[in-house]
Amino acid sequence: MQKVPILQDYPLAPLTTWKIGGLARYLAVPRDLEDVCRLMHLAYTRGWPLYFLGRGSNLLIADAGLPGLTLHLARSLQGLERLGDRLRAGAGLPLPRLARTVADLGFSGYEFLAGIPGTVGAAVRLNAGAHGRNLADVLTRVWVVTPRLQLLELKVSELGLGYRTSLLLHLPHWLVVEAEFALDCPASPVEVEKRMEELLLLRRARLPANPRSCGSVFKNPPGGPPAGALIEEAGLKGRRLGDAQVSRKHANFILNQGRATAAQVKALVAQVQEEVWRTQGVVLDREVVFLPDDLA
Repeated sequence: MQKVPILQDYPLAPLTTWKIGGLARYLAVPRDLEDVCRLMHLAYTRGWPLYFLGRGSNLLIADAGLPGLTLHLARSLQGLERLGDRLRAGAGLPLPRLARTVADLGFSGYEFLAGIPGTVGAAVRLNAGAHGRNLADVLTRVWVVTPRLQLLELKVSELGLGYRTSLLLHLPHWLVVEAEFALDCPASPVEVEKRMEELLLLRRARLPANPRSCGSVFKNPPGGPPAGALIEEAGLKGRRLGDAQVSRKHANFILNQGRATAAQVKALVAQVQEEVWRTQGVVLDREVVFLPDDLA
C-alpha cells in the first residue's frame, strides 16, 4: 500500500475556522483507520507530539504552530452506514452532513446539528450541541484508538457526557474514529428539512456573519445568565486587540477581522475573563481549546 505523504512546515491557519495559527512541523492526511494507526505508531516511535485536527473549529493554534505530527482528519474517516435502527458514522464526517442524512432517511432529532461546523469526532469529545439539545441525546456508543493503538468500544454511559464536556476531554491522546447513533424518531423528511431550515435561519439571525471565528469561546456558567449576556453586561461588545474583536452581534464570539494573531486572541480572552469576574463575580471557562498549550 502506498504510504501517506508527510508534509513539513505546513500552514495550519487555512485549516481552521479562525484562520489563525502557525505551521505544523509535520502534517499528514490519513485515508483510513489503517493509515491513522500507522501514523500514530510512527509519532510515538519517534517521540513526536501528536495532534488531531478536524474542520478546525473550536480551537486556537499558536502563532508558533505545532511541533511533532498533526493528523488532518477532515478528509478521512467519513464512512456512513445504516444498520437497522442505528447509524454508524466516521469521526471525520461533518455534522451538517450527518443531520441531512438522518433527515433523508426519515428520522428527526438531529436537526440541531445542521449549523454546527464541526466533525463527529470533535462533537463527541465536546458533547456539542445547540438549541437545547446535544450529542448525548442521540449517541449510543463510540470507538476510540488509544496511544497503545488499542481499538476500544465505549457505550455512551461510559463517556461521562455533560454540558460541553466528556471523559475524552481528559484523554486528549485518545482518538475517536467512529460513532453510532440511534434512529428512533420516524418523521417526514420534508418536515425535518423544514425544521432544519428554521433552526439555520435562527442561527444566522443570532450569530455574526463573519465566519472567521471558532464558534462560542466560553461555556455558559451553570444556573446563570449565558456567557454572551455576561460579556455584554460587562461592556465588552466590540472590544478589540489588533484584529481580534469581541463580536458586536453576539458577545461570546471573537472574530478575526483581518490578520489577528493567536497572541491577540488569547490576550482578549483573558481580558474578557478578568472583566466579567471583576464586574459580576463570575468565572468564565473556555470552550475553545488552545493548541499546543492545553495538551502540554
